Amino acid sequence: MSAVGHDGPTSALRRGTARDDLMRGVVGAVVLLLLLAAAERFLFAPGFYETLTLHPFWIVILIAALQHGTAVGCAAVAMATVLMGWPDRLVGEDAAVYAARAAVLPLQWLVVALIVGLYRQKQIVETETLRADAARLEGMTDSLAAEVERMDDMIVSLEREAAARPAADPAPAPVPTGDGALLRRALPELSALAGARGDELPATFEAAAKALLDGPVALVARDPADGTLLLGDGDALGDDAETAAKALRAAAEDVTGATVTLSAAGLPGGGAVRLAERAATVEAGLTAMVVFRAVDAAAADAAADRVEILAEMARISIDRLSRDLGLGADDAGKARRDRRRR
Repeated sequence: MSAVGHDGPTSALRRGTARDDLMRGVVGAVVLLLLLAAAERFLFAPGFYETLTLHPFWIVILIAALQHGTAVGCAAVAMATVLMGWPDRLVGEDAAVYAARAAVLPLQWLVVALIVGLYRQKQIVETETLRADAARLEGMTDSLAAEVERMDDMIVSLEREAAARPAADPAPAPVPTGDGALLRRALPELSALAGARGDELPATFEAAAKALLDGPVALVARDPADGTLLLGDGDALGDDAETAAKALRAAAEDVTGATVTLSAAGLPGGGAVRLAERAATVEAGLTAMVVFRAVDAAAADAAADRVEILAEMARISIDRLSRDLGLGADDAGKARRDRRRR
């Protein structure tokens, strides 16, 4: 089983925020330097700043490097060098000596901007990493909240059904056998699949499939908007996973749970497959479809319950992947947070 990687919106959003901060820092530094240069010209006299022990441009350069890091600090140094005004060349002074004397202050600015800016840059990177982690944890919280709400609704529905039934004599608890015992043994793998993130999905799905089923199994994540197959591979679908999955869906009467023979789908080889597709609970999210290949239709039907359980666990993980990719996550998360506040 293999997965096709997708870049989520988090890195692009982080790059956009960093670019905006950089532009604001550069513009702010330029404005402050222009104000100081204008103050020297109109309030004092040209060359007044050169008579001071510390040039006022030091303030702007330090602020720029401390707030925004190396890039803005160096940009402020470049602008300050242009605006500071060059010292007069002495009579008979060599050009190299004059250039060295004029470059002393800009070089001091540059060294300080680099030292302070690099230290600040490390803090900025750490802050952005913490923000990304916070956003990821918030997405996990939204996902868990959605599952809790769905389970609450299911419990209410089951309680209503139980209340409507006539009372029956209590029967001894049955000893789990067959599929029941198998599901109990596979609970750790199913739990890991339901809690998996995007890069953990292939491995956790394979482990859960091996624990539940004794044949080739494939997982297909499909975009309902255009039908594009985003994830899928494995012996259950053969070499051309995309073509096989489309043919099986077309041949199935009900993709939420159906058995299709390979010959009916126009695919080579013998045997049958059991399909179980679960629609996303995230708006515009990815649909999860599990395909189990068996030797015949009877064996495929016998595994129907296990395939559907595997599909439901995969759907929970696929929903989390949809939120990581930004598919409907903002609106859904905002709505859930509003409900919790009320």
